[in-house]
Amino acid sequence: MPLLSKAQNTFDANGGCLNVVDFTVGQPMESYGDRNYSVTYQHEVLVNEKLTIGAGVGYSYHDKFKYSAIPFFISSHYFFVDKRFSPFVNLKIGTYGMFGKKYVGTFEKFSLADKDHDQAINFYFSPGIGIKAHITPNVGVIASVTDEAYLIKAFDVSHKDYRSKLSHSLGLNIGICFQIKGW
Repeated sequence: MPLLSKAQNTFDANGGCLNVVDFTVGQPMESYGDRNYSVTYQHEVLVNEKLTIGAGVGYSYHDKFKYSAIPFFISSHYFFVDKRFSPFVNLKIGTYGMFGKKYVGTFEKFSLADKDHDQAINFYFSPGIGIKAHITPNVGVIASVTDEAYLIKAFDVSHKDYRSKLSHSLGLNIGICFQIKGW
């Protein structure tokens, strides 16, 4: 209990960067949505007590389309209040590498194009809203709701060809955030 009573309101801008490790389980949001499981790591600089900006990397598996992705992104968090418990919004935006495609070129819904070069960019976008709670002066937990979106080249049943589709999933996210002095 002594550690909990010493938990500070916010992370210290002079105490090192904010590190976030989180896990998300997502459910499809539209016809080309996909159930996915992902884990990400973000390393962010504290601009002030409420705003962070940095970069991150992750791993995501997509159930219906049967592929894995490694997103690389710029990330940011904004904490609304300078308190031990704080609501926040966050944004991850970037690109991804796709591998392990198992459902390719079958000309059916949820089939991926067999050539990645037909798509100009592998776009990744994930806004979220949640709450942060400090446990100790340098460690907190987060819980949020996110929309993970991947631009993919998938078979369009109405046009009978492969087209760029934005695959969305509404995710529940839990994670840990921490600071390491000087890092």
